[in-house]
Amino acid sequence: MRPASIAILVVLVSFPLSSSTVAISDPAEDSPWWESTSMDLDRDGIHDAIWVAIESDLHDWVDMNDTISVIVDFDHQPTYEDQEMLEREVDFRTQFRFHLIDSIAGRVAVDDIVEMSTLPGVVLIELDGILTIQMNDVKDIHGIPMIWEDTGYTGKGSVVSIIDTGIDSEHVGLDDMDDDNSTNDSKVIAFYDAVNNPDKTNGTEVKAYDDQGHGSHCAGITAGTGAPTYEYVGVAPKAQLVGVKVLDEGGSGSFATVMAGMQWTVDKRHDFNIRAASMSLGGFGLIEWTSSEEESVNRMANEMVRSGVALFIAAGNSAVSAQIGTPGSAEDVITVGALDKDTSIAVYSSQGPTEEGRVKPNIAFVGSSVMAPEANSGDGYVGYSGTSMATPGAAGLAALMYQANPDLSPFDIRNIMQETSTYRQCHYMLANEPCAEDLIPKNRQNNVYGHGHVEGLPALLEAANYVYGLNTDLNLSIDEEIPEENRINLSPGESFLVSVEGSPMEIQWRTWDMRDNWMSHPEFSEGDSNIGITHTMLVDRLQYLPGNQIEGNQTVMVRAILDDDASTNLVAHVFVLGSETQNENGPGGQNSSFIVTVLSLVVVLLIGLLTLSVIRLRQKDMDEYELEDEINISEN
Repeated sequence: MRPASIAILVVLVSFPLSSSTVAISDPAEDSPWWESTSMDLDRDGIHDAIWVAIESDLHDWVDMNDTISVIVDFDHQPTYEDQEMLEREVDFRTQFRFHLIDSIAGRVAVDDIVEMSTLPGVVLIELDGILTIQMNDVKDIHGIPMIWEDTGYTGKGSVVSIIDTGIDSEHVGLDDMDDDNSTNDSKVIAFYDAVNNPDKTNGTEVKAYDDQGHGSHCAGITAGTGAPTYEYVGVAPKAQLVGVKVLDEGGSGSFATVMAGMQWTVDKRHDFNIRAASMSLGGFGLIEWTSSEEESVNRMANEMVRSGVALFIAAGNSAVSAQIGTPGSAEDVITVGALDKDTSIAVYSSQGPTEEGRVKPNIAFVGSSVMAPEANSGDGYVGYSGTSMATPGAAGLAALMYQANPDLSPFDIRNIMQETSTYRQCHYMLANEPCAEDLIPKNRQNNVYGHGHVEGLPALLEAANYVYGLNTDLNLSIDEEIPEENRINLSPGESFLVSVEGSPMEIQWRTWDMRDNWMSHPEFSEGDSNIGITHTMLVDRLQYLPGNQIEGNQTVMVRAILDDDASTNLVAHVFVLGSETQNENGPGGQNSSFIVTVLSLVVVLLIGLLTLSVIRLRQKDMDEYELEDEINISEN
């Protein structure tokens, strides 16, 4: 048990640690910002605070290897080649390459700072300051912006269930997909209220709400758009959400209510394409007090995973060993511990083993001082801490992984996240006391960090490369204007056109339903620059997926194949009108319409020729009959 553990049990995830208001000033229009910044008064290209920090005793800025964490600012968007230049020239150790700002973060030897400031394109070396309450720090720590930048995956097509206190679907960061109120593209596509409306089960009878706030905060961490300022964007901002309210306005709920919500999620997984679920159930009664594998909620959790839903559950906030309880102790779920912003284990994060001696948690994700939507505020954001905040972050990464590869099972998601995590010994950064596992050579899991610090980009690439390598030279795009509701409407006979770049050998497509498989496009030939996805193709496929309603919202995925590589998966939201097929006459069905027209003309021509032949035969017969009749008359 770590020191002072009893005192820190009072840390509750339901209260914000702090909040801040950041004043944003417009950049100078007449000169680049680095030429007038107050960070570099002597204009030597190095943040003045770096030299102060090196001599300071207030924080361990310089490590035992005499390196310091810095931000390298460029005069352009840094590329992978820029990153390689830093690593080659000054032995720079990259942590993150940003896309929101023109910078790369990492560690460098103190003696190499001056030389690094003179490298091509480098305009300022900044001190990597003490971390504060900001969601964008959380994403950077796990490499999420590099996923967006390098692969283009943002969670589009993925749906995550937030099993919690509800979701405030009117918050600007959670109300729709594109932050445009003139469009009809809700982010929260279904809602089930097991607390106050348990009998209304179709998912659309109750408007999503949150009378406590915890669930909205978690939902924003998973998939918030960050509106209106876009400072606190979620991990998978283009993913959609399903809200499942199982905790009341006081933040608590019975096992029965929680299980009702879990069961509903399983029952509706095909209706709403739910692939992952986040359960940040952080009350003492639910997480810390029970832990048996046979607990009903544990059994329900395992069944959810076996039914195809990757289930992420908070480790809890007991701050001591052997305190991961129901349902985080369930064998098949992904139990998430919490990290501080410096990547050390958070002081409140519960530790394993479980009652059965199972090592838990599985992984660790940042959960301290996370900024996300403040429920019922309209557009406000607030900072909370806890394993409750770490869990939806990891679920957001799963949404990105599912977009990259919808064939993954929940066990694939868990294994990939574990295998690509950076292992941390129990005493990492001296945030926790040593443990016996620290003595095991090449150990891969302990009861403090699990398999370690989640690494977003390696996990995403492993998911994408599960069958094919990722080839970003192959590119697919929808070649028509998307309607205001951000869905393509397909009626019988219609189609939508997809442009093809990179000369692939094959085009494959599938629906998002977890029971579906990739299929070769029936009309694509190597060298084609576009293909059509037709109403008939969808209807012919959807009718064989059990329990799937053909008409209504559907999600289609398309990918290009070249040798052993594939493109980034193109995702299209489609509304299917009508369950009967007819000849396609949309852009992708023009060839079929032309063929039908030609065949019709041929049939008409043949009928005409046949009729003419019959008339001529009859005329010939008449002529012969008349001639014979005349001969008979002459003879008589």
